[in-house]
Amino acid sequence: MSTHKNKAVGAASDKKRLTLIVVTVFMCAAALFSLFIYIRSFLPVTRFELSGLTQYERAEIIGHSGISSGDKLYSIELDEAEERLLAACPYLEEVEVERKFPNKIIFRVVEKDPYWYLEVSGDYYALDSNFFVIEETKNREKFVQMGVPQLVLPNLRSLISGELPDFGADETEIRKALELVSAVQSTTLKSRMTLVDMESRFDVNIVVDGKYYVYMGDVSDIKEKLEAVEKILASGEFDNYKGAEIDASIPETVSVKPIY
Repeated sequence: MSTHKNKAVGAASDKKRLTLIVVTVFMCAAALFSLFIYIRSFLPVTRFELSGLTQYERAEIIGHSGISSGDKLYSIELDEAEERLLAACPYLEEVEVERKFPNKIIFRVVEKDPYWYLEVSGDYYALDSNFFVIEETKNREKFVQMGVPQLVLPNLRSLISGELPDFGADETEIRKALELVSAVQSTTLKSRMTLVDMESRFDVNIVVDGKYYVYMGDVSDIKEKLEAVEKILASGEFDNYKGAEIDASIPETVSVKPIY
């Protein structure tokens, strides 16, 4: 009887010790976590890192983010910093702001590629693939070197960074111009184009490789016209000439005049 009683007392004692150990470990963990949170709240930002290819300087990115050296690392609203950067830097397509313990902010950026450029009174404006203005500059050399084609729009009135161009005399003219842009973007000729002149939808001209001058006529049957031009240039027949004048206004009977 005494033996059973001693075993019961021993088991109860072991259970109490185990409970005490568990409670102690939990309290220590909670204390350490609280200490970490407390210390973390005082950690200042002292380092910045920029990841990704961009034309913006590191100091520009930091400044536009609204984050300053000395800000508390874990008090920074990362989403707000990303929104500020996208609003201030129209060339940025994607932005991720990341905090890294103990004192670093990392900016990961992806830039848009200029898809077209326009000229207005000696100023040059880059458009992205969605037709939004992403840059204004006094020099077009960068666009030329990158192979970005020039675009001439009908009745162009204004260009504002971050917005669509204000152009077109009416809805029909706007729609026809956008249809032409869409058709051009879907062809392999897009990467070879130097100029797309649609100042008049009845008198469209394009330049390919800087030496093939193509008259498209109006914007009707534009896909068929582009396909006809693409087929002629793919033949290589005019590669050894200085260029050619191509009349694709009637896609079934395209005429070509070599430039010697």
